[in-house]
Amino acid sequence: MANRSGGRTRPRQGFSLLELLLVLALLTLFLGLVAPNFFRGWENFRTKSTLRQMAATLRSARSLAVLEHRRVRVLVDLNLASFRLEGATRGHHWPGHLRLLEAHLVWEEPTARRGYIAFYGDGSSSGGYLALQEASGRRHFLDVEIITGKVTWRTGGG
Repeated sequence: MANRSGGRTRPRQGFSLLELLLVLALLTLFLGLVAPNFFRGWENFRTKSTLRQMAATLRSARSLAVLEHRRVRVLVDLNLASFRLEGATRGHHWPGHLRLLEAHLVWEEPTARRGYIAFYGDGSSSGGYLALQEASGRRHFLDVEIITGKVTWRTGGG
């Protein structure tokens, strides 16, 4: 390239400070708009994953009870926000953004807020109900019918 005086100039390398600041400003704006939706999506994913795991644990307990013709319990600890299949060494926790609204369980230790839902060899259950609420106000309900032991999960309200 030639400059005004007729001499050659070196090709321009790199970016100016103004260009770098403009790109940083655009990235900041983009992240400011996208990040809240990303985290809300992550929370929704964790909520649905936990509720599916709860329902699957309850259904597994019912299947095991019918298969082995014996009582099988799903133990729920409200203080630890956890649940597990009786006999399992590890349990599952529901995320901190889910708040327990109501629980109908067979209370093992009411003062310690520990209880269970039992399933029996004929497919019936002790019945039970858990109502959980997200920080956004959306509510989730897990219900176990007494006669059939059917587990249902529904979302609504908020």
